[in-house]
Amino acid sequence: MSHDILQTTTQIMNKLVDTTTKCTKHLNKDLVDHSAHALNSNDHSLHDGMVMTFHGGYDEVILFDFWKTTDSLSIFIVSCIILFVMAALYEGLKLLRENLARAEMAKRRSQNSSNKPISARLLSKAHIVQSLLHMLQITVSYLLMLVFMTYNSWLCLSVVLGAGLGYFLFGLKRIVAVDVNEHCH
Repeated sequence: MSHDILQTTTQIMNKLVDTTTKCTKHLNKDLVDHSAHALNSNDHSLHDGMVMTFHGGYDEVILFDFWKTTDSLSIFIVSCIILFVMAALYEGLKLLRENLARAEMAKRRSQNSSNKPISARLLSKAHIVQSLLHMLQITVSYLLMLVFMTYNSWLCLSVVLGAGLGYFLFGLKRIVAVDVNEHCH
């Protein structure tokens, strides 16, 4: 019984992936030079060779030319898992930065180091670490946004579910509910 359900589910998923891949390949095959189109055209489904509507399938280039999932469902699934983990860890990174800032503030209060010259605070280890983590947070944030902008439904779902799990795991430990340092929300 369970073997039949698994086999049926696998067949349905394979048909769904094949259908959405064929649709995506069909759209990409029909792309032509659109420079002659009027500037006020209301058709936003194609832009510079990119499909600008949500679509399925696994024939994607993710962020970089070397990250291609063309004709390989297994690479696409691994890519979805990587993006899921990346989105979850992004939420953990925000918590880490908040905890480090809180610890540094407590340290300053206990040492009454607020009277230090600004150059000493600017070059402190804590400030340099926070700056590097901030750059990492911005980078991850924009990379996840660019993945979402592929409009591939499966990649978008991976990012959303990963961010949801990350918030579920790390969000309870955060002090503030709204992060003023959030970059892409």
